Amino acid sequence: MLLKIVKNDFIRNKIVTTAVFVFITMAVILAASAINNIANLIQSMSELQERAVPADITQMHAGEYDQTEIDQFTEEQRENIAMQETMEHLTLDGNNIHFGENQTMAGTVQDISFVVQNDKFDFILDLDNEKLDVREGLVAVPIFFMEQHDLEIGDSIRVISGEYEKLFVISDYARDYEMNSSLTSSKRFVINQNDYEEMLEIEGMELEYLIEFKLNENGDSSAVQTAYIESGLPANGPTVGGNIFLIFNAMSDSAVAMVIILISILLIIIASLCIRLTFLATIDEDIREIGVMKAIGISKKDIKKIYLNKYRVMSIAAGIIGYLLSFAVVNLFNGNMRLYLSSDLSGDLKYILSLIAPLFVYFMIVVYCKKVLKRIDKISAVEALRKDALESGKNKKYSFSLLKNDFFSTNIFMGLRDVWKRFKLYRLLLVIFIVCTFIVILPLNIYNTMNSPEFSTYMGIAKSDMRMDLRKTDTITEEFEKLQDELKNDSDIEKHAAYITSSYQVKNVEGSWGYMNIEIGDFSVFPLTYLEGRAPDGEGEISLSYANTGNDGLNKKVGDEVVVKAGESEQTLKVTGIYQDITNGGKTAKAHTSHGVNEEAVLWYIVSLDLVPGVDKVEKMNYYKNAYSSAQVNDLSEYTRQTLGNIIEQMSTIVIGGIAIAIIIAVLITALFLRMLLSKDMSQNAIMRSVGLTSKQISHQYMAGTLMVLVVGIILGVVISNLLGEFLVSMAMSSMGAAKIEFVHIIWQTWLLCPLALILFVGLTIYMSCKVAVKDDISVALRS
Repeated sequence: MLLKIVKNDFIRNKIVTTAVFVFITMAVILAASAINNIANLIQSMSELQERAVPADITQMHAGEYDQTEIDQFTEEQRENIAMQETMEHLTLDGNNIHFGENQTMAGTVQDISFVVQNDKFDFILDLDNEKLDVREGLVAVPIFFMEQHDLEIGDSIRVISGEYEKLFVISDYARDYEMNSSLTSSKRFVINQNDYEEMLEIEGMELEYLIEFKLNENGDSSAVQTAYIESGLPANGPTVGGNIFLIFNAMSDSAVAMVIILISILLIIIASLCIRLTFLATIDEDIREIGVMKAIGISKKDIKKIYLNKYRVMSIAAGIIGYLLSFAVVNLFNGNMRLYLSSDLSGDLKYILSLIAPLFVYFMIVVYCKKVLKRIDKISAVEALRKDALESGKNKKYSFSLLKNDFFSTNIFMGLRDVWKRFKLYRLLLVIFIVCTFIVILPLNIYNTMNSPEFSTYMGIAKSDMRMDLRKTDTITEEFEKLQDELKNDSDIEKHAAYITSSYQVKNVEGSWGYMNIEIGDFSVFPLTYLEGRAPDGEGEISLSYANTGNDGLNKKVGDEVVVKAGESEQTLKVTGIYQDITNGGKTAKAHTSHGVNEEAVLWYIVSLDLVPGVDKVEKMNYYKNAYSSAQVNDLSEYTRQTLGNIIEQMSTIVIGGIAIAIIIAVLITALFLRMLLSKDMSQNAIMRSVGLTSKQISHQYMAGTLMVLVVGIILGVVISNLLGEFLVSMAMSSMGAAKIEFVHIIWQTWLLCPLALILFVGLTIYMSCKVAVKDDISVALRS
């Protein structure tokens, strides 16, 4: 009998049932896709790490070194170190790499190195995660450049430097665990040993080294780094722990997963509201039937089971369909993962973990349905048969009198008055419009912020028109000084500032020495925004990045002292400010020019500049690119775009998906809400029509009220997404070194384009729903 009742209910409410079913399925699809994405990330990261065997400690070094001393140190640290290997990098400028029709890789913010495959660990892999074995005349090109320049296997690249010219054919994509991410500043091209030895003859070529250590299972990384420093071994460059590479590899996909999870949570919240809305409509329609069932002795438990069984069946069916469809939908989000981490995402983990989504949604719906169905307990048979059980507030008096209306037409005023009188009913729709707007605006704000030049401030870089990075060569000092002299005499340059980053030893909280990159310069020319304090503007002052102030950093705050050492010279500096920086693991520092440069450990030179208004930026960039072949010249937006390329690209997909999901949700729930409301008001509308009001006039009342709720919901949604969104993103980014994100708002998108899209689709739904519903036969409505 119960099954027959459930079946008849499905047949009777086809539209509502189908809409709710689709909505529950969407909730399961999105939630399962997010979990699927996380499972794929865990699986692919694990596989890549297992195949690549990355270093646990990497010491970057430029200059002479003695491998015998490193071997001796390795033997002394055998209790911690399992293997040691030194990889030689032949570093070239992007101008030296030619492809296509007279195209080069000039302008890249990445350092380009040619290397030979390692023997012991830190292997560079192909797209099948197999160790690359490159034959003579061939080259494996990093995925970053294959994507950026639309290169394909079989294409050619030429290395041209002075009189030297060498043609290579691209044989593979190079998947590089340590340097995959655009956030790492270097990329490795893999070639054959014979080709590499030939390239060593290039005049003026520069060699850099990665001195890498693979630790035993219980090896102490901190002890090895401390011992390495105390031994005075080569360290002209930053030291990077294996965890940094793990974070960089997972960052873009984990950021996308976090946004999807947030949308999934919002979607599940809306699902519960949608179920409540549908229940209220169904119970309101069936209230006399409920009264009859109670009158003939059917228990409350059995009555509830009639309604609950329908949603149990629906949740199971939607869960199965959503679960299966999620494996197709997730492909929209894991393209980056397939390319950079693992081409094969066929592991079993995702099938198991993704079951959490349909099970959770089913559990949530059943529990929520039981809660809503408690309303039936309060309905007596007599009240139900009189159909006044769910009516509340009828005797309340409201101040909105039609006689006092001087501003709106009668129909619009009556619609707005209805919202005020029954706000408890309309607030459900208001919340859903707020959430839908949030789903649209939050990803859009994140995308616009990351794609903006202002995002450079979260990378420890002050905003400027142009940025010039000088590669470290034998003539770098002379070129750096020449460049500054030319900038001083260039009338097109409004202002400029030079910054030199060196590696220093710094005393940590345990009292031992570690390494830290300190940027030296005048930070008053292009000021950063500081979380606390100010920039260093005198001798003996230093500012620290946010990540450096935590317990896993130097654990310092404004006013504390930091001890740094260059060679044998120690200096105590006072912390004057804390800024945000997500680069280099987030642990950097800035000191005034008076601090001096550690000439023995200079890492890079940077010049920031602003142009005089009206000067052609592209023309000026091209001039300095040609004048200084070792300089990377970029405008700041391009620098940010290249550094955050993967994340920005994936976030654009989330933006499009968020808009589509929000519109579908808003349209579905608006249609359900109006169906419930018009069903509830059937008798009232029939009476209004019997006294002379037309169907069009009644429709306008509902349209006015619902559109007002929509507009208010959109306004509140934009405001909340701006305020709460910044808090949520800042909380997520704090672990990466950015504790206070301020969104970049493109007003015409957040306040015009997106709201208009919602108003257009929802407005059309309101118009169609009201137009159809109020044209029912008056006699039928009055008899009901």
